[in-house]
Amino acid sequence: MTGRMRLAATGLVIVIVAALALNRNFYNQSAADLFFSITLASTSIVFLSVRPLVEALHVLVAATLLVLLQLAALRMLPRITPALALWGVASLALLAWRRICSGDKEERKLLHYAFLPPLLFVLLGSVGSVPLAITDRLHPKTFDMFLYNFDASMGMQPSFKAGQFVLPSRWLTRIALLFYFALPVPVMLVYAQQLVRRRSAAMIVFLGFFIAGPVAVVFYNLFPACGPIYLFGSRFPFAPLTTLQAKEMLVQPVLVSGLRNAFPSLHLAWAVLACWYAAGLSRWTKIFLLIFFAGTTLATLGLGEHYFIDLIAAFPFALMIRAACTLHTPWMDRSRLIPLLSGTLLLLGWIALLRYGLKIVWVSQLVPWTLVGGTIVSCLALNMKLQRALPDRL
Repeated sequence: MTGRMRLAATGLVIVIVAALALNRNFYNQSAADLFFSITLASTSIVFLSVRPLVEALHVLVAATLLVLLQLAALRMLPRITPALALWGVASLALLAWRRICSGDKEERKLLHYAFLPPLLFVLLGSVGSVPLAITDRLHPKTFDMFLYNFDASMGMQPSFKAGQFVLPSRWLTRIALLFYFALPVPVMLVYAQQLVRRRSAAMIVFLGFFIAGPVAVVFYNLFPACGPIYLFGSRFPFAPLTTLQAKEMLVQPVLVSGLRNAFPSLHLAWAVLACWYAAGLSRWTKIFLLIFFAGTTLATLGLGEHYFIDLIAAFPFALMIRAACTLHTPWMDRSRLIPLLSGTLLLLGWIALLRYGLKIVWVSQLVPWTLVGGTIVSCLALNMKLQRALPDRL
Protein backbone atom coordinates (compact mmCIF):
# COMPACT_ATOMS: atom_id res chain seq x y z
CA MET A 1 0.00 0.00 0.00
CA THR A 2 1.45 3.38 -1.04
CA GLY A 3 1.73 6.36 1.26
CA ARG A 4 -1.23 8.09 -0.38
CA MET A 5 -3.39 5.00 -0.08
CA ARG A 6 -2.52 4.67 3.59
CA LEU A 7 -3.35 8.33 4.15
CA ALA A 8 -6.67 7.96 2.35
CA ALA A 9 -7.53 4.77 4.25
CA THR A 10 -6.64 6.45 7.56
CA GLY A 11 -8.84 9.40 6.65
CA LEU A 12 -11.72 7.06 5.84
CA VAL A 13 -11.40 5.36 9.24
CA ILE A 14 -11.44 8.75 10.99
CA VAL A 15 -14.51 9.86 9.04
CA ILE A 16 -16.43 6.64 9.81
CA VAL A 17 -15.55 6.78 13.50
CA ALA A 18 -16.50 10.45 13.79
CA ALA A 19 -19.75 9.81 11.92
CA LEU A 20 -20.68 7.07 14.39
CA ALA A 21 -19.89 9.26 17.38
CA LEU A 22 -22.04 12.07 15.97
CA ASN A 23 -24.91 9.82 14.87
CA ARG A 24 -27.93 10.13 17.16
CA ASN A 25 -29.34 6.78 16.05
CA PHE A 26 -26.09 5.07 17.03
CA TYR A 27 -26.23 6.83 20.40
CA ASN A 28 -29.83 5.77 20.95
CA GLN A 29 -29.14 2.16 20.01
CA SER A 30 -26.07 1.91 22.23
CA ALA A 31 -27.97 3.57 25.09
CA ALA A 32 -30.96 1.23 24.81
CA ASP A 33 -29.25 -2.04 23.89
CA LEU A 34 -26.80 -3.14 26.58
CA PHE A 35 -25.97 -6.37 24.75
CA PHE A 36 -24.96 -4.42 21.63
CA SER A 37 -22.79 -2.01 23.66
CA ILE A 38 -21.03 -4.84 25.50
CA THR A 39 -20.48 -6.65 22.19
CA LEU A 40 -18.75 -3.56 20.84
CA ALA A 41 -16.73 -3.03 24.02
CA SER A 42 -15.61 -6.67 24.09
CA THR A 43 -13.73 -6.17 20.82
CA SER A 44 -11.09 -4.51 22.99
CA ILE A 45 -10.27 -8.02 24.27
CA VAL A 46 -9.11 -8.92 20.77
CA PHE A 47 -7.17 -5.65 20.50
CA LEU A 48 -5.33 -6.27 23.76
CA SER A 49 -4.59 -9.87 22.76
CA VAL A 50 -2.75 -8.93 19.57
CA ARG A 51 -1.24 -5.59 20.62
CA PRO A 52 1.14 -4.64 23.49
CA LEU A 53 -0.64 -3.91 26.77
CA VAL A 54 0.65 -0.34 26.75
CA GLU A 55 -1.58 0.38 23.76
CA ALA A 56 -4.59 0.08 26.04
CA LEU A 57 -3.75 3.69 26.85
CA HIS A 58 -4.23 4.55 23.18
CA VAL A 59 -7.72 3.01 23.26
CA LEU A 60 -8.53 4.94 26.44
CA VAL A 61 -7.44 8.26 24.93
CA ALA A 62 -9.31 7.63 21.66
CA ALA A 63 -12.48 6.50 23.46
CA THR A 64 -12.37 9.52 25.78
CA LEU A 65 -12.08 11.90 22.83
CA LEU A 66 -15.00 10.18 21.09
CA VAL A 67 -17.16 10.38 24.23
CA LEU A 68 -16.40 14.09 24.65
CA LEU A 69 -17.15 14.70 20.97
CA GLN A 70 -20.43 12.82 21.22
CA LEU A 71 -21.57 14.61 24.38
CA ALA A 72 -20.69 18.04 23.00
CA ALA A 73 -22.25 17.51 19.58
CA LEU A 74 -25.42 15.72 20.69
CA ARG A 75 -25.74 17.64 23.96
CA MET A 76 -26.28 14.50 26.01
CA LEU A 77 -25.46 13.67 29.59
CA PRO A 78 -22.76 11.02 30.14
CA ARG A 79 -24.08 7.45 30.12
CA ILE A 80 -22.24 4.18 30.58
CA THR A 81 -23.60 2.15 27.66
CA PRO A 82 -22.82 4.68 24.88
CA ALA A 83 -19.34 5.06 26.39
CA LEU A 84 -18.86 1.28 26.28
CA ALA A 85 -19.89 1.30 22.62
CA LEU A 86 -17.39 4.05 21.81
CA TRP A 87 -14.68 2.11 23.67
CA GLY A 88 -15.32 -0.70 21.21
CA VAL A 89 -15.38 1.68 18.26
CA ALA A 90 -12.00 3.04 19.35
CA SER A 91 -10.59 -0.49 19.62
CA LEU A 92 -11.76 -1.45 16.15
CA ALA A 93 -10.57 1.85 14.69
CA LEU A 94 -7.08 1.42 16.13
CA LEU A 95 -6.95 -2.16 14.85
CA ALA A 96 -7.89 -0.89 11.39
CA TRP A 97 -5.27 1.86 11.59
CA ARG A 98 -2.56 -0.56 12.72
CA ARG A 99 -3.50 -2.82 9.82
CA ILE A 100 -3.20 0.09 7.38
CA CYS A 101 0.17 1.23 8.71
CA SER A 102 1.81 -2.16 9.24
CA GLY A 103 4.65 -3.02 6.91
CA ASP A 104 5.04 -6.61 8.04
CA LYS A 105 3.08 -9.22 6.05
CA GLU A 106 2.41 -11.60 8.96
CA GLU A 107 1.43 -8.75 11.25
CA ARG A 108 -1.01 -7.44 8.64
CA LYS A 109 -2.64 -10.87 8.43
CA LEU A 110 -2.97 -11.07 12.19
CA LEU A 111 -4.45 -7.58 12.37
CA HIS A 112 -6.81 -8.39 9.51
CA TYR A 113 -8.26 -11.33 11.42
CA ALA A 114 -8.28 -9.32 14.64
CA PHE A 115 -10.37 -6.62 12.97
CA LEU A 116 -12.76 -8.19 10.45
CA PRO A 117 -14.42 -11.12 12.33
CA PRO A 118 -15.14 -9.03 15.48
CA LEU A 119 -16.56 -6.30 13.25
CA LEU A 120 -18.82 -8.83 11.53
CA PHE A 121 -19.97 -10.14 14.92
CA VAL A 122 -20.82 -6.58 16.00
CA LEU A 123 -22.74 -5.96 12.76
CA LEU A 124 -24.68 -9.19 13.31
CA GLY A 125 -25.61 -8.00 16.79
CA SER A 126 -26.72 -4.61 15.49
CA VAL A 127 -29.28 -6.16 13.13
CA GLY A 128 -30.18 -9.16 15.29
CA SER A 129 -33.51 -7.66 16.35
CA VAL A 130 -34.77 -7.54 12.75
CA PRO A 131 -35.29 -11.31 12.20
CA LEU A 132 -36.72 -11.57 15.72
CA ALA A 133 -39.24 -8.84 14.92
CA ILE A 134 -40.22 -10.73 11.77
CA THR A 135 -40.62 -13.91 13.82
CA ASP A 136 -42.93 -12.05 16.21
CA ARG A 137 -45.17 -10.95 13.34
CA LEU A 138 -45.22 -14.42 11.78
CA HIS A 139 -46.14 -16.14 15.04
CA PRO A 140 -48.58 -14.14 17.17
CA LYS A 141 -49.15 -17.23 19.32
CA THR A 142 -46.37 -19.11 21.09
CA PHE A 143 -45.75 -22.59 22.51
CA ASP A 144 -44.81 -21.35 25.99
CA MET A 145 -47.42 -23.55 27.64
CA PHE A 146 -45.86 -26.64 26.02
CA LEU A 147 -42.42 -25.80 27.43
CA TYR A 148 -43.83 -25.00 30.86
CA ASN A 149 -45.81 -28.22 30.86
CA PHE A 150 -42.66 -30.25 30.19
CA ASP A 151 -40.75 -28.50 32.98
CA ALA A 152 -43.59 -29.23 35.40
CA SER A 153 -43.61 -32.92 34.42
CA MET A 154 -40.19 -33.25 36.06
CA GLY A 155 -41.79 -32.77 39.48
CA MET A 156 -40.21 -29.35 39.89
CA GLN A 157 -40.11 -26.11 37.95
CA PRO A 158 -36.44 -25.06 37.65
CA SER A 159 -37.09 -21.59 36.25
CA PHE A 160 -39.42 -20.75 39.14
CA LYS A 161 -37.00 -22.21 41.69
CA ALA A 162 -34.12 -20.21 40.22
CA GLY A 163 -36.26 -17.07 40.08
CA GLN A 164 -37.20 -17.47 43.74
CA PHE A 165 -33.48 -17.65 44.53
CA VAL A 166 -32.31 -14.77 42.30
CA LEU A 167 -35.01 -12.10 42.14
CA PRO A 168 -35.56 -11.38 45.87
CA SER A 169 -31.91 -10.28 46.13
CA ARG A 170 -30.90 -7.04 44.44
CA TRP A 171 -27.27 -8.18 44.25
CA LEU A 172 -28.05 -11.62 42.85
CA THR A 173 -30.32 -9.99 40.27
CA ARG A 174 -27.53 -7.64 39.23
CA ILE A 175 -25.06 -10.51 39.01
CA ALA A 176 -27.53 -12.50 36.90
CA LEU A 177 -28.03 -9.52 34.59
CA LEU A 178 -24.26 -9.15 34.28
CA PHE A 179 -23.88 -12.76 33.16
CA TYR A 180 -26.87 -12.45 30.84
CA PHE A 181 -25.69 -9.35 28.98
CA ALA A 182 -21.92 -9.93 29.16
CA LEU A 183 -21.99 -13.09 27.03
CA PRO A 184 -19.95 -11.42 24.23
CA VAL A 185 -17.00 -11.30 26.65
CA PRO A 186 -16.26 -15.07 26.70
CA VAL A 187 -17.05 -15.23 22.97
CA MET A 188 -14.42 -12.60 22.16
CA LEU A 189 -12.01 -14.03 24.73
CA VAL A 190 -12.02 -17.49 23.16
CA TYR A 191 -11.72 -16.06 19.66
CA ALA A 192 -8.86 -13.74 20.67
CA GLN A 193 -6.86 -16.43 22.45
CA GLN A 194 -7.31 -18.94 19.65
CA LEU A 195 -6.28 -16.23 17.17
CA VAL A 196 -2.99 -15.77 19.00
CA ARG A 197 -2.57 -19.54 19.41
CA ARG A 198 -3.53 -20.69 15.92
CA ARG A 199 -5.20 -18.57 13.25
CA SER A 200 -7.00 -21.45 11.51
CA ALA A 201 -8.52 -22.49 14.83
CA ALA A 202 -9.79 -18.96 15.43
CA MET A 203 -11.60 -18.92 12.08
CA ILE A 204 -13.51 -22.06 13.03
CA VAL A 205 -14.39 -20.50 16.39
CA PHE A 206 -15.65 -17.35 14.71
CA LEU A 207 -17.70 -19.27 12.18
CA GLY A 208 -19.40 -21.31 14.91
CA PHE A 209 -20.32 -18.30 17.02
CA PHE A 210 -21.36 -16.28 13.98
CA ILE A 211 -23.77 -18.72 12.31
CA ALA A 212 -25.33 -19.84 15.60
CA GLY A 213 -27.47 -16.69 15.69
CA PRO A 214 -29.06 -16.96 12.22
CA VAL A 215 -29.54 -20.73 12.58
CA ALA A 216 -31.24 -20.23 15.95
CA VAL A 217 -33.80 -17.96 14.26
CA VAL A 218 -34.86 -20.94 12.12
CA PHE A 219 -35.74 -22.87 15.27
CA TYR A 220 -37.45 -19.85 16.80
CA ASN A 221 -39.82 -20.03 13.86
CA LEU A 222 -40.26 -23.79 14.17
CA PHE A 223 -41.06 -23.51 17.89
CA PRO A 224 -41.76 -19.89 18.88
CA ALA A 225 -41.71 -19.21 22.63
CA CYS A 226 -40.79 -16.31 24.90
CA GLY A 227 -40.06 -17.49 28.45
CA PRO A 228 -41.88 -17.98 31.77
CA ILE A 229 -41.75 -14.33 32.82
CA TYR A 230 -43.67 -13.43 29.66
CA LEU A 231 -46.19 -16.22 30.10
CA PHE A 232 -46.85 -15.62 33.81
CA GLY A 233 -46.06 -11.92 34.16
CA SER A 234 -46.23 -10.77 37.78
CA ARG A 235 -46.93 -14.35 38.91
CA PHE A 236 -43.33 -15.28 38.13
CA PRO A 237 -41.57 -16.64 40.16
CA PHE A 238 -43.68 -16.90 43.31
CA ALA A 239 -46.99 -18.23 41.96
CA PRO A 240 -46.37 -21.31 39.80
CA LEU A 241 -49.05 -23.86 39.13
CA THR A 242 -48.98 -26.98 41.24
CA THR A 243 -47.79 -30.16 39.56
CA LEU A 244 -51.38 -31.45 39.45
CA GLN A 245 -52.64 -28.19 37.92
CA ALA A 246 -49.86 -28.30 35.30
CA LYS A 247 -50.70 -31.91 34.45
CA GLU A 248 -54.37 -31.08 33.91
CA MET A 249 -53.84 -27.74 32.15
CA LEU A 250 -55.08 -27.29 28.60
CA VAL A 251 -51.86 -27.03 26.61
CA GLN A 252 -52.34 -24.85 23.55
CA PRO A 253 -50.67 -21.96 21.70
CA VAL A 254 -51.28 -18.66 23.46
CA LEU A 255 -50.88 -14.97 22.77
CA VAL A 256 -47.75 -13.77 24.57
CA SER A 257 -45.95 -10.45 24.27
CA GLY A 258 -42.18 -10.84 23.97
CA LEU A 259 -39.38 -11.92 21.65
CA ARG A 260 -39.77 -15.47 20.33
CA ASN A 261 -36.21 -16.50 21.18
CA ALA A 262 -36.56 -19.03 24.00
CA PHE A 263 -36.12 -22.44 22.35
CA PRO A 264 -33.28 -23.31 22.12
CA SER A 265 -31.40 -20.96 24.46
CA LEU A 266 -28.85 -19.20 22.28
CA HIS A 267 -27.26 -17.72 25.40
CA LEU A 268 -26.45 -21.15 26.81
CA ALA A 269 -25.52 -22.53 23.38
CA TRP A 270 -22.88 -19.80 23.02
CA ALA A 271 -21.63 -20.55 26.55
CA VAL A 272 -21.41 -24.27 25.68
CA LEU A 273 -19.56 -23.50 22.44
CA ALA A 274 -17.14 -21.24 24.31
CA CYS A 275 -16.27 -24.11 26.66
CA TRP A 276 -15.90 -26.56 23.79
CA TYR A 277 -13.78 -24.17 21.73
CA ALA A 278 -11.40 -23.58 24.64
CA ALA A 279 -9.33 -26.68 23.82
CA GLY A 280 -5.65 -25.81 24.02
CA LEU A 281 -6.19 -22.62 26.04
CA SER A 282 -4.99 -21.99 29.58
CA ARG A 283 -6.49 -23.62 32.66
CA TRP A 284 -7.56 -20.21 33.98
CA THR A 285 -9.41 -19.44 30.76
CA LYS A 286 -11.27 -22.75 31.00
CA ILE A 287 -12.15 -22.10 34.64
CA PHE A 288 -13.46 -18.64 33.71
CA LEU A 289 -15.58 -20.15 30.93
CA LEU A 290 -17.03 -22.80 33.25
CA ILE A 291 -17.93 -20.08 35.75
CA PHE A 292 -19.55 -18.12 32.94
CA PHE A 293 -21.46 -21.22 31.85
CA ALA A 294 -22.79 -21.70 35.39
CA GLY A 295 -23.65 -18.00 35.69
CA THR A 296 -25.44 -18.02 32.34
CA THR A 297 -27.46 -21.07 33.40
CA LEU A 298 -28.56 -19.33 36.59
CA ALA A 299 -29.27 -16.05 34.80
CA THR A 300 -31.35 -17.48 31.97
CA LEU A 301 -33.52 -19.39 34.44
CA GLY A 302 -33.56 -16.94 37.34
CA LEU A 303 -34.48 -13.92 35.23
CA GLY A 304 -37.38 -15.84 33.70
CA GLU A 305 -36.06 -15.62 30.16
CA HIS A 306 -35.95 -19.39 29.62
CA TYR A 307 -37.54 -22.66 30.62
CA PHE A 308 -35.30 -25.49 31.74
CA ILE A 309 -35.94 -27.43 28.54
CA ASP A 310 -34.65 -24.44 26.52
CA LEU A 311 -31.27 -24.94 28.17
CA ILE A 312 -31.30 -28.69 27.48
CA ALA A 313 -32.03 -28.00 23.81
CA ALA A 314 -28.95 -25.77 23.71
CA PHE A 315 -26.68 -28.84 23.90
CA PRO A 316 -27.79 -30.58 20.66
CA PHE A 317 -27.99 -27.16 19.02
CA ALA A 318 -24.37 -26.39 20.00
CA LEU A 319 -23.28 -29.88 18.88
CA MET A 320 -24.95 -29.38 15.50
CA ILE A 321 -23.29 -25.97 15.04
CA ARG A 322 -19.86 -27.19 16.03
CA ALA A 323 -20.00 -30.23 13.77
CA ALA A 324 -21.26 -28.12 10.86
CA CYS A 325 -18.35 -25.69 11.30
CA THR A 326 -15.60 -28.30 11.72
CA LEU A 327 -14.12 -27.53 8.32
CA HIS A 328 -10.90 -29.48 8.91
CA THR A 329 -12.83 -32.75 8.77
CA PRO A 330 -14.62 -34.02 5.62
CA TRP A 331 -18.43 -33.94 5.68
CA MET A 332 -18.75 -37.69 5.31
CA ASP A 333 -16.22 -38.51 8.01
CA ARG A 334 -18.10 -40.37 10.75
CA SER A 335 -16.49 -38.28 13.48
CA ARG A 336 -18.15 -35.20 11.96
CA LEU A 337 -21.27 -36.62 10.30
CA ILE A 338 -22.57 -38.51 13.35
CA PRO A 339 -22.42 -35.47 15.72
CA LEU A 340 -23.98 -33.28 13.04
CA LEU A 341 -26.90 -35.64 12.38
CA SER A 342 -27.28 -36.50 16.06
CA GLY A 343 -27.47 -32.87 17.15
CA THR A 344 -29.96 -32.02 14.41
CA LEU A 345 -32.17 -35.06 15.01
CA LEU A 346 -32.10 -34.61 18.78
CA LEU A 347 -33.24 -31.02 18.42
CA LEU A 348 -35.99 -31.91 15.95
CA GLY A 349 -36.97 -34.84 18.16
CA TRP A 350 -37.40 -32.52 21.13
CA ILE A 351 -39.61 -30.23 19.05
CA ALA A 352 -41.78 -33.18 18.02
CA LEU A 353 -42.01 -34.45 21.60
CA LEU A 354 -42.89 -31.05 23.03
CA ARG A 355 -45.44 -30.38 20.32
CA TYR A 356 -47.16 -33.75 20.12
CA GLY A 357 -45.95 -36.10 22.87
CA LEU A 358 -46.29 -34.35 26.22
CA LYS A 359 -48.58 -37.10 27.51
CA ILE A 360 -45.59 -39.46 27.37
CA VAL A 361 -43.52 -37.44 29.84
CA TRP A 362 -46.36 -37.42 32.39
CA VAL A 363 -46.35 -41.23 32.63
CA SER A 364 -43.55 -41.02 35.21
CA GLN A 365 -41.06 -38.39 36.35
CA LEU A 366 -38.38 -40.84 35.30
CA VAL A 367 -39.28 -40.24 31.64
CA PRO A 368 -38.44 -36.52 31.37
CA TRP A 369 -35.36 -36.86 33.60
CA THR A 370 -34.08 -39.76 31.49
CA LEU A 371 -34.61 -37.78 28.29
CA VAL A 372 -32.84 -34.74 29.74
CA GLY A 373 -29.90 -36.74 31.08
CA GLY A 374 -29.61 -38.77 27.89
CA THR A 375 -29.52 -35.63 25.77
CA ILE A 376 -26.77 -33.98 27.79
CA VAL A 377 -24.61 -37.10 28.14
CA SER A 378 -24.91 -38.05 24.46
CA CYS A 379 -24.03 -34.52 23.32
CA LEU A 380 -21.00 -34.35 25.61
CA ALA A 381 -19.83 -37.78 24.45
CA LEU A 382 -20.26 -36.92 20.77
CA ASN A 383 -18.45 -33.64 21.24
CA MET A 384 -15.52 -35.48 22.84
CA LYS A 385 -15.45 -37.86 19.88
CA LEU A 386 -15.43 -34.90 17.51
CA GLN A 387 -12.71 -33.23 19.56
CA ARG A 388 -10.42 -36.26 19.42
CA ALA A 389 -10.76 -36.48 15.66
CA LEU A 390 -9.61 -32.93 15.01
CA PRO A 391 -6.04 -32.55 13.72
CA ASP A 392 -5.48 -29.17 15.43
CA ARG A 393 -7.18 -30.12 18.72
CA LEU A 394 -9.96 -27.64 18.18
